[in-house]
Amino acid sequence: MKSLRNTILLAALVSLSLSFLQAQSTRTAQQWMDLADQETDPQKALAYYKEVLKIQPDGPTAAEAYNGCAVMRSGPTVKAYREALEDIEQAIRRNEGPAKYYAQRAYIYVQLSEYDRAARDYEQAIRRAPAKADYYSGLSYCQTKHGRFDEAETTAQKGIDLDAKSPYAYRNRGRARLRKGQIDVAIADFQTSLQLKHGQLFRVYCDLGEAYEQKGDSQQALKYYQQALDRDPDFADALVGKRQLEQKLKTGGGASILPASNFTGRRVALVLGNSGYQYINSLDGQPANDARSMEKRLTELGFETVLAVDLARDATEKMLREFYAKASKADVVLVFYAGHGVQHHGENYLLPIDIQLKKAEDIELQAFSVTNLIDALQKQEPRYCIFIIDACRDDPFSKPAGTVAPVGANNPDKEKHRSVALPKGIEQPKPGQGMARGFRPIHVESRIRNCYVALATAPGATARNGPNQNGYYTSALLTHLKKGRRIDDVFRDVRSEVVKQTQKSGFSQQPEYIDRTVEYLIL
Repeated sequence: MKSLRNTILLAALVSLSLSFLQAQSTRTAQQWMDLADQETDPQKALAYYKEVLKIQPDGPTAAEAYNGCAVMRSGPTVKAYREALEDIEQAIRRNEGPAKYYAQRAYIYVQLSEYDRAARDYEQAIRRAPAKADYYSGLSYCQTKHGRFDEAETTAQKGIDLDAKSPYAYRNRGRARLRKGQIDVAIADFQTSLQLKHGQLFRVYCDLGEAYEQKGDSQQALKYYQQALDRDPDFADALVGKRQLEQKLKTGGGASILPASNFTGRRVALVLGNSGYQYINSLDGQPANDARSMEKRLTELGFETVLAVDLARDATEKMLREFYAKASKADVVLVFYAGHGVQHHGENYLLPIDIQLKKAEDIELQAFSVTNLIDALQKQEPRYCIFIIDACRDDPFSKPAGTVAPVGANNPDKEKHRSVALPKGIEQPKPGQGMARGFRPIHVESRIRNCYVALATAPGATARNGPNQNGYYTSALLTHLKKGRRIDDVFRDVRSEVVKQTQKSGFSQQPEYIDRTVEYLIL
């Protein structure tokens, strides 16, 4: 009797299983889509979207499924941004119409610190849905990241005009105004963003801390930095801002007293040197020499080094992605670049050897944004990151081609500018719409506790090749970059050395550094 009951129970279970499988197999693409859209577990939702694509691999339904996959993969619990990018590009290939696809891709590019590409996608989304206020807010954020503060303020205002109750547009307008030095109106925007209940209040409190610090009200600044940390104790921008301001107040603006560490864990370095430019002024091998010399020194200091000389754009992009994976969670990450660099439309760019300047906008499409690189490096979450740029930062559009003669018998001035000449037949850009001499000041938004950016010369100025094997700046680095030294002392001594050596040659090059750290690094 017991055996009979077990047999009946087993048969019932088999029948139920078959019925379930049959129901699964007979679901339509739309039914799978509805299941996926309602599912809160990203992995289950992705599985349902895959079922949609098995039934409907092309057309608008497939596009929606790929968009759903992109949303899930770019969410806060998955953060698989490269896979999400592939998904949303599949969606756009199947249906180029929806504005939300371009906005989704823009969001993914922001997470990848590719703000120029994100801005172009937000512009595409706005063209398709000009009444969507959030798209203007996203575009404004990208414009501020790339130093286009007037554009960012105007764009944010359009978002406010469309939705006066959006806290995000007010915050982004405030960020643009703060970078322009309009402190009081920026503070008013941040306060409005708070009142409208911005979704990440810790960011707005940090903005207020920075604004009051710029205003000279240290106590208010410390209060707001602390309010940011009360809401997110790990928010690096507030942590660094508060610690550095506290140290400044303790020391009266002198040398700060911070904990020191050897950071004895894994150290990795990417060393790039571009000399042999194909379509703009060559730099006669000196940046390549600089890179090789730095690679040797960093290896001596215990870094796992990756050396790359004279890379084209695609090879550089591939190298960077591979290095970011290598740099993930390392103790110390260092990137060194020697070669051409320029400022364009408010942002600073490093140039690959195959860049072709047929028009000013080619910089955005072919070169590498310094802001993007610094943010992407920080997103790998090392304990300490260092970015060293030995670039000329002269304006490729400022003079006719051929004004810088090759070093040789007809050019005794071996201290050649690391500059770029305008190719023949290209129209000069209009004032304020092209490039400018030297880098603009770099603003580092802290994503980790320790980030240091060192530049061969001051904003608005240019660097030169040196008279010997290495440039002035790299020569000084090789002199002072030694085991047991504190990194901040190294860069101070490098600055003094470069000023001294260049003044002997009849000009003055003054290196710059941006210290966003809460600990000293001992090499």
